[in-house]
Amino acid sequence: MDMLTLVAAASWFVGAFVNGLTGMGGALISLPIISMFSPSKEVIVISTIAGMQVATMAFILYFRHIRLRESIGFWIASLPGIPCGVMVLRFVDIEMLQLLLCFIIITHIVVQCVQEWLGTCMAPRETLKYLCGFVAGFFLGSIGVNGPILAIYASLMCMEKNTARGFFVLGFPTVFISLGMIAYNGMITETVVRSSLWVAPAALLGFWAAWPLAKKIRQETFRRALLILLGIAAATLFIRSMPYLMNRLGA
Repeated sequence: MDMLTLVAAASWFVGAFVNGLTGMGGALISLPIISMFSPSKEVIVISTIAGMQVATMAFILYFRHIRLRESIGFWIASLPGIPCGVMVLRFVDIEMLQLLLCFIIITHIVVQCVQEWLGTCMAPRETLKYLCGFVAGFFLGSIGVNGPILAIYASLMCMEKNTARGFFVLGFPTVFISLGMIAYNGMITETVVRSSLWVAPAALLGFWAAWPLAKKIRQETFRRALLILLGIAAATLFIRSMPYLMNRLGA
């Protein structure tokens, strides 16, 4: 096992552990760590394979908590958001969109911290479903990321932990679409397969290690875990955009 494979396996063990607890966040935790050692395309492919396995396990465990009638509006609203995001990307730098999402995440974290301090929770509103759905589609189409908006929506709606997990796993078919496109373009090389033989089992092991704790985690701890994940997402987006921001400020 080479050093990169070892790092990828360890990163996905941790990422899958977090995913097992919350229902999301595997790639959010693992990819930034792996990218520090190698930003190659093969790393993305290896992570997609590991993510597919983790997403499948999460779906098997949490599909019974899916409330399709309550969630369908969100995903329908995301559909027009995707082409809007793609269109905006033609005129706006991707780093600006990353900073916009970073700002939205930070604002949400501040609001949630204030609400927690006050001991209140925003009353669920039907309009939030469609607004957040559209925004999730917009960022998926523009920068390829919608996980933070899913977490924000679950947090705003004060979803019970299993309901939130069921909501998150509804998006798991997209992983198979991504992997299919990767395979079609011939990106699954011998190196990818060889590394995946180590990384994928590590991811599954991390997910299963979290399963006993996932059943016992308190609702308040679950909400805080989502906020921590959102904080990591904001930090990652900001760091990615730093070179662009420094160039713009220096210009």
